[in-house]
Amino acid sequence: MDCYVCSLCPKVRAALDLGPHQLPVPHAAAWSAERTAVAGALTVRADGAGLAYRDERPGDRDGQGVLWARIGQAQGQGRPNFRALHSGRQRGAMLDKLCQVCGGQASRTGRGWLFLLQRPAPPPEGRDWPEGLLCTKPPVCRPCAALAMRHCPHLTDPVVVRSRKPRTWGVFGGFFTPAPDGGLTPHADSALPYGDARAPWFLASQLVVELTRCTVESAPRPVR
Repeated sequence: MDCYVCSLCPKVRAALDLGPHQLPVPHAAAWSAERTAVAGALTVRADGAGLAYRDERPGDRDGQGVLWARIGQAQGQGRPNFRALHSGRQRGAMLDKLCQVCGGQASRTGRGWLFLLQRPAPPPEGRDWPEGLLCTKPPVCRPCAALAMRHCPHLTDPVVVRSRKPRTWGVFGGFFTPAPDGGLTPHADSALPYGDARAPWFLASQLVVELTRCTVESAPRPVR
């Protein structure tokens, strides 16, 4: 069921932070004042078996023992980065099934949770897409899906999908390995499934879910 607040589209738009050109800023988006703390903060664990923070504290690792990137909490300060997700808000929205746009409850029906996806180009081979798709974009409520379709410049060919079982799959981030000079060498970003033996050397920045038991449905009417 869509949350009551989200169903009041004009009030939702009024409550959202507005970025350049008066575009609504999604709840899960990062802001320029929310800086990450990685360089110099990481080290090799005392037993040499993986990464750690020099001043590691509760909350730096998730329930699977994976280390997460630290990022400040300054939502609404500075300029929004529409291409980047705040790791804490993205993770919370995924786990609690919150709308990535307004932060309220995402839409759920008998066909599942609502996700708004960009259709890949070229089209994927086979007929099962998006079944089994690995996704880092949290779900949405239906009114905010319409709002995103109207305003988001990155949704050039949006697809509205219901997933009955969005399964927590793993994390997205990057590996760090020991360097000859005693420091750490960063590697290109990638996705890592939970349970992978390489996890001790991985720094997560986003939670990844696998969309299963999917149904493509008609798009909501765009919000003007």
